[in-house]
Amino acid sequence: MSRKIVQFLMLAALVAVTSVAMADPPARVGRVTVTEGKVTMLVNGEEESGNLMNWPVTSENHLTTAPGARAEFRVGSTAIRLDGDTDLEVQELDDERLVLRLNYGTAAVRVRDPAMLNEFEFLTPQARVTLTEPGSFRVDTERAPDTTVVNVFAGNARVEGAGTMLTARSGKRVEVRGDDIFTALARRDDFDNWVSNRDRRDDGLVASRYVPADMTGYEDLDNYGNWVEDREYGTVWFPRAVPIGWAPYRDGRWVWISPWGWTWVDNSPWGYAPFHYGRWVVVSGRWCWTPGRVVGRPVWSPALVGWVGGSNWSVSFGSGRSGPAVGWYPLSPRDRYVPAYRVSSDFERRLVWNHRSNERWHERYRDRDHDGRRDGVTALPSDQWGRGRHISVTSGARVTPQDVRNVPIMTAPPVLASSLQRTQRQEPPPSREDRFNRDRDDRFNRDREDRFNRQDRRVERGPDLRGPERQEQQRQPLLQTQPQVQQPQQLTTPPQQQPRQNWTRTDNDDRDNWRGRNMREEQRRAGIITAPQQQPQLQAAPPQVQSQPQPQPQPQRMEQPRHEPRFGGGEREDRGRREAAQMQMAPSRPAQMSPPPQQAQPQPQPQPQPQQAQPQQQRHDARDRARERQERQDNEGNRR
Repeated sequence: MSRKIVQFLMLAALVAVTSVAMADPPARVGRVTVTEGKVTMLVNGEEESGNLMNWPVTSENHLTTAPGARAEFRVGSTAIRLDGDTDLEVQELDDERLVLRLNYGTAAVRVRDPAMLNEFEFLTPQARVTLTEPGSFRVDTERAPDTTVVNVFAGNARVEGAGTMLTARSGKRVEVRGDDIFTALARRDDFDNWVSNRDRRDDGLVASRYVPADMTGYEDLDNYGNWVEDREYGTVWFPRAVPIGWAPYRDGRWVWISPWGWTWVDNSPWGYAPFHYGRWVVVSGRWCWTPGRVVGRPVWSPALVGWVGGSNWSVSFGSGRSGPAVGWYPLSPRDRYVPAYRVSSDFERRLVWNHRSNERWHERYRDRDHDGRRDGVTALPSDQWGRGRHISVTSGARVTPQDVRNVPIMTAPPVLASSLQRTQRQEPPPSREDRFNRDRDDRFNRDREDRFNRQDRRVERGPDLRGPERQEQQRQPLLQTQPQVQQPQQLTTPPQQQPRQNWTRTDNDDRDNWRGRNMREEQRRAGIITAPQQQPQLQAAPPQVQSQPQPQPQPQRMEQPRHEPRFGGGEREDRGRREAAQMQMAPSRPAQMSPPPQQAQPQPQPQPQPQQAQPQQQRHDARDRARERQERQDNEGNRR
């Protein structure tokens, strides 16, 4: 292999490893908006419950509702609602795909954005649902065994199941039951009324004028804040009701979520989009959120904050305790966001905040970029960051103004100690589908094991006692008191009763049989053997054998000729003649069951050879001796 080829392969391997190592995290993440009743969520192999509002939703998450509970989560403008006793799995959620799987229960989906149609896919154990235009539908799975029902209320849905694909229009219902598929009129229930009330809140939102539909969480901004125009930052939004001394990222909790690390989960009902997109600024003495100019699809971030503190920074907390602390502050449009997780340069460029105009507005306030001021700093003791995956934050964690100026900057937040060791991914709790499939598999396995056990029992006690074998098995007691002739070639003794080595067939036996068949064929051609006339005389021996049993076991007598010398005309002819007699006698005797091994079977006396065969043997011996003399003469001639 040339040197250039080796260098090329090494470079290709380096590029492949670098691309894998620099794989960007998902830029699109969902949000839990409503939880009523007991709702659990599987995140990073751990089950989360309680207050799940504003919890990020990404791939491999499971949402499960208890009977009587309901939940809703959104991905951009797409809303997914769950009824009670439901388990939904987010199989894939990234920049290009949204794949949901309903294991059991009821789920309603509303898709508003036409750009989502090619990316959306809804799966059940029996069917696959996609949309050809924006609309809404409801899916019921495993409410009846092995059944999926799709009710379309708006738009057109394509349903694939039972080997068939149907397009259901608004007001139609498709039912996939096993290998059958049916259509009927759609039906509504109480859950659909609850879904309709939630959909009305999304009509006519003012926020859709200032933020794109792909920005998850914008639907709650109109109910809890106002939009105003600012000369410096453009259109900004501010919350209407916040406590005194409030600052962004001060009322919520930090949660460790892979692959991003520390992720902010706010306690406010509107607290999702302002904490994962855009920037925060102070305008006229109050905090305002500015989304900026979004280029393309907005990129989600776990928390747009800067980190400060460390061992060289001591803070006095409200409880009278002071010590090293780790703090954070909301980033302004002038601050650059540096992700603590690994991203590519293109992904990091998409995280930059852009002004609504091309004006170089930050140059007018250049002095504010270097005054060392950090607005809205919140801090916690350093030792709290290594205790677990959840860190609660309250308003008591804020930092006094005298401790804010010239605070040391941290390049990255503290890393969770347990995150250095990759935790084993836990399997989700068994769902109704899993239980149904498990029971069905258990029944199938039990039936298969029963069939195998019945076959094994038949093998142990012999062949199935039906037909001729049953008659032979019924004759077995007679064989014990009145023994009959047993032919060696018809013995069917079990391996444990008869030594296997005495009946092993080898290549030498095949060669001997081949030689015997050739020799008999030559004798028939020469007119020496006339088998049809001698067959009645060979079959007359069995009646005489019954009265004169022999104590010697029969298999040994049959296997003894196999160990005779293979050279010499007389021995070879005797073996061929005996095999010919056996082949002629085999069709005339039926198969019989062998007696138990503890009783010696009577053996017939060796049958005398017919007198007509002596002249034939003499002529054959003379011919063999002449052939041998001729071969010796030829060999001597060749040597000379």
